[in-house]
Amino acid sequence: MKKNRNLYLRVGLVLTCLMLLFALLGAFWTPYAPTAMKYGRFQAPSLQHPFGTDNFGRDIFSRVMKGTGTTLGIALATVSLGAVIGTLVGALTGYYGGWLDEALMRLNDAVTAFPSFLLALLIVSLVGPGKKYSVVLALGLVFIPSFARVMRTEFRALRGQNFVTGARLMGAGNGRILLVHLLPN
Repeated sequence: MKKNRNLYLRVGLVLTCLMLLFALLGAFWTPYAPTAMKYGRFQAPSLQHPFGTDNFGRDIFSRVMKGTGTTLGIALATVSLGAVIGTLVGALTGYYGGWLDEALMRLNDAVTAFPSFLLALLIVSLVGPGKKYSVVLALGLVFIPSFARVMRTEFRALRGQNFVTGARLMGAGNGRILLVHLLPN
């Protein structure tokens, strides 16, 4: 069983590296201009156009190369936004507790209860369609509740540990305890 997991890890790592290489290569070079409409409509895959052409005569392989980088960039920004804000919310609610915990976790529950696809559509319609940051904002806000719940649980478990009590006895403030002592753990 362990051998299979190792194999799956290696295959996943190779595929991820190939996709990252494909995206990096697409950022600097594509065989054809991704937006050029001059290669003939609906051509079948061939050596000249490995994925064929679309209904406008654009090379699909070049478009996929260019789009992979954009998609990975949006995914990275989305998860980063959700992780940073979710970690902040989870840290505050887990460490302080009380009314702050109740208020932010009820807001968290409301966001979780609302269908994420509809929430993303609502945010895009409010911010305006056609902008990359609106997609990042919409999807990033959808990820916040899951990160907040995990961080809240961890901070609640760690806030009563001896190293936190020791830091408090040495005169460390709440900000220092949160950032220096709890967050790395």
